Amino acid sequence: MDALPDPSLLALLCCPRDRSELVLRGSALDCPACGATYPIRGGVVSFLTAEQLSEQELREQSSRDDESVWYDSMFEGYTNAVEVPTVLARIGRPAGPILDHGAGTGRITAALVGLGQPVIAVDYSAVSLRTLVGRCAGRGTGPVLAVQADVRHLPVRDGVMAAATSVEIYEHVRGVAERRRVLEELSRVLAPGGVLAISTFNYNLVYRLWALKGNEGAREGEHLLGGDFYYYRFSHREFRDELAAVFDVDRVAGIRNIPARTLSGLVRRAGAKGASDRFLGFMVRRGHRLDWALERTPLSRPLGFFWLARAVRRAD
Repeated sequence: MDALPDPSLLALLCCPRDRSELVLRGSALDCPACGATYPIRGGVVSFLTAEQLSEQELREQSSRDDESVWYDSMFEGYTNAVEVPTVLARIGRPAGPILDHGAGTGRITAALVGLGQPVIAVDYSAVSLRTLVGRCAGRGTGPVLAVQADVRHLPVRDGVMAAATSVEIYEHVRGVAERRRVLEELSRVLAPGGVLAISTFNYNLVYRLWALKGNEGAREGEHLLGGDFYYYRFSHREFRDELAAVFDVDRVAGIRNIPARTLSGLVRRAGAKGASDRFLGFMVRRGHRLDWALERTPLSRPLGFFWLARAVRRAD
């Protein structure tokens, strides 16, 4: 039988239907108020059933399950060297539990556990979360709880999270009203003054030029990376204004400003494989610091592949 998750983390959860406290019975959490039962399998607490998802959402979930096999390869090396430290820097050293919202296979979660606080990792792909559980086992000093749930209806009690990260999930939420719901849920579970580090796609100079050339998917589309993933790329004003409707926004900057892997690929196609490998190796080891420096300049707006914001939960 699988070991049950840390009881102190289970105590932070609630029923997503009515926000009632949950009771652990065997290998499941029960809601005494509505009678719902939420199973715990392979270290993952599941609050989702197929019946709760639309056909479109089921397709997206299936694509995310399939993607979990190769997802990490997109970020290995340069992107992780740039992105992971700057996301963690936005939340600092929280004095309490941390939420990883849209955690996927756990590349951010694995870094968060090193901060020494408990982490609740939420995603709607059970396959991704099982990878996350294995990835974080015995790593760092903070316990991790993997939760399969709808990010618009978090099964987390009000005001119990000291900080939250939400990395590259916001762009996949359809429409202003649904994104507002996501932000309100994040605000609800954060303690007053709790910090949110949230990233999304930037409608940067490259994509604006693609749009001028007639690329219909430059701004918005339905099939990112060949899967059933809706996406939307935000201008600086759009992203900041949506966040500011719910949070106090401290900073919005472009990140991953240097397309190091693309440049390395161009050098490789020119026949200089050795130079390509040396360039990319340098960028991973040290060159990414220039990317961090560009975050602090106006150049990050047209160059950044992602926006990264630091937002603070308003006091009641």
